[in-house]
Amino acid sequence: MDNKTKPLKMKNLFTIISLAILFGTSATFAQDKIYKKSGEVLETKVIEIGTSEIRYKAFANLNGPNYVVNKQDVIKIIYENGKVETFENVAKEIAIETQKRAQNVYAEILGQGLLFSVNYDTRFSNKRTGLGGRVGFGGIGGGGESFITVPVSLNYLLGDGKNLFEIGLGATYASLATNDDFLFGDGGSTVLGTMAFMYRLQPIKSGFSFRGGITPFFSSEVFVPYYVGFSLGYTF
Repeated sequence: MDNKTKPLKMKNLFTIISLAILFGTSATFAQDKIYKKSGEVLETKVIEIGTSEIRYKAFANLNGPNYVVNKQDVIKIIYENGKVETFENVAKEIAIETQKRAQNVYAEILGQGLLFSVNYDTRFSNKRTGLGGRVGFGGIGGGGESFITVPVSLNYLLGDGKNLFEIGLGATYASLATNDDFLFGDGGSTVLGTMAFMYRLQPIKSGFSFRGGITPFFSSEVFVPYYVGFSLGYTF
């Protein structure tokens, strides 16, 4: 073998090995690694870190679907740029928040307030779900006529996290300034029984909330099973 050829081949081999190491290192740091408490390491591209969840794509399939992992199941994330974010206190923070009594204020259209009402809602214990109640006040008027409502009800929240289902049973005092209404007869006022079967979006900590669903109402003279209600408010 030519003595000049041998050093050239060795130099080419060294170059190939160096490039392989370089590309291998680049590939390693081009992904976000999620370290779970179970010991599993997920090779990902982190999309979003929410209040209680982390959304990501699998690094091997960046065009694929988004995945979700609970923050309380994660120890840390090492990002592609080398930055490290830890989540050791997340489980404790979430536990504290879930032990806090959820309170809401919201404006409701239709629903148990019948037309429009402003309401206060709370749980009866230091929980985000379970048994609670609401009380509100509604009114509308014009042209010498007025319609006033006072909705009061008990409700129970089922579910975990921020997506809940509400079951409610209550009564609404309603007063109309004119007579001969089909709900009120000649008395001008009445008390209606009300129910609620609603989806509730209630943040784990605090923030804007939403409710929507079916709110039947009834009296001794009428039953309306397909009445609906919607509300927007704030949870604290």
